[in-house]
Amino acid sequence: MNRMFKKIACVRLLMLLVSGLCLVSTLASCTVESSDNGDFDGYWHLERIDTLATNGVLDLSKKKIFWGVQCKLVSCRYIREDDTFSYYFRFRQTADSITLYSPYEDHWHQDNGDNGGDVPVYAINDIIRSLGINNLEEPFYKEKLKGDKMILTSKSLRLYFKKF
Repeated sequence: MNRMFKKIACVRLLMLLVSGLCLVSTLASCTVESSDNGDFDGYWHLERIDTLATNGVLDLSKKKIFWGVQCKLVSCRYIREDDTFSYYFRFRQTADSITLYSPYEDHWHQDNGDNGGDVPVYAINDIIRSLGINNLEEPFYKEKLKGDKMILTSKSLRLYFKKF
């Protein structure tokens, strides 16, 4: 009887060891990607755009214009009653600046018919301008980026955001 308990204990130990090795190999094959974006990460509501040359102010607080920042992408979305427009930009960030570049129009998943997938943008249009972006590569100075407030300034515009 004592010998049977030893065999059962050995089998249990072996099973525990094998399952532990499987767990370790599974975790080793996964890579966890983290972000160094600091306060820039998150979902931002574009509330106002100032035109620097004319001191014009455009109140967007009632509009649904959002920038979502995660990892290496900025998703810019303008949601209107009749339609939704969505673009992706890659970005570079330094301590005092953010540069958006390489825009793509977001057409959801590739199997969404002939118009599915992400389509490269080669010219700025009025919808992208309404997102506060005037160039295919747009540098912004971080005037303020703290907590739930962000102010970005380009050559011609000042954008005011609130974290959503």
